[in-house]
Amino acid sequence: MSEKKLEEMRSFFDSRSESYDRHMQENVSSFKEFYRKIAQTIPQTEEPVKILDLGCGTGLELEEILKRTPRALITGIDLSAEMLDKLREKYIDFSDQIHLIQGNYLEEDLGHEVFAYAVSVMTVHHLLPGPKQDLYNKIYSALRPEGKYIEGDYYVTPQKEKEYLEKYKAVDEEGRGHYHIDLPFSLETQKKLFSLAGFSRVELIWKEGESGIFVAEK
Repeated sequence: MSEKKLEEMRSFFDSRSESYDRHMQENVSSFKEFYRKIAQTIPQTEEPVKILDLGCGTGLELEEILKRTPRALITGIDLSAEMLDKLREKYIDFSDQIHLIQGNYLEEDLGHEVFAYAVSVMTVHHLLPGPKQDLYNKIYSALRPEGKYIEGDYYVTPQKEKEYLEKYKAVDEEGRGHYHIDLPFSLETQKKLFSLAGFSRVELIWKEGESGIFVAEK
């Protein structure tokens, strides 16, 4: 099977936990603006708003989010124990507000109408089409009425998407996010997947290079 040639997702990110933040700073277009724009999709509030952070890693997105929602109750899910340890170190002052789960967010129970906001940053481009659609369905269910899903990720042209799909077509979807692949989709495909999950309004609020930010409203 082709997947045997792929690196297991957890070990991939465990081994890169020390250099991850620097890597993102060097590779994400307009790094600071990108993360600031993600946070700005969430209104400022002193209320203990519930936020789900999928593939939270070292928590790069949380710095700006917590500036706007200092009492937020955050549930973060990530496969990598090493990355989660880095997050804990960075946000020790918010340890009573941040609940971390080491696991595969495709397999975790996200609950029903629990969160006001769900966020994923630079993580879902590792997913094949089937598991990605399943995840969006779960996110939609986990959001409260009028909740928002904010996705910051890589998006490519339809032609590049086709090339990526061809490259990984032999990968078994039953792997469900356990193997590291890079499979960014086009803006058109993303909008279609959000719509199929039930989101009523989808807006691309920022795009530079291949980095972009979508907001999908329930």
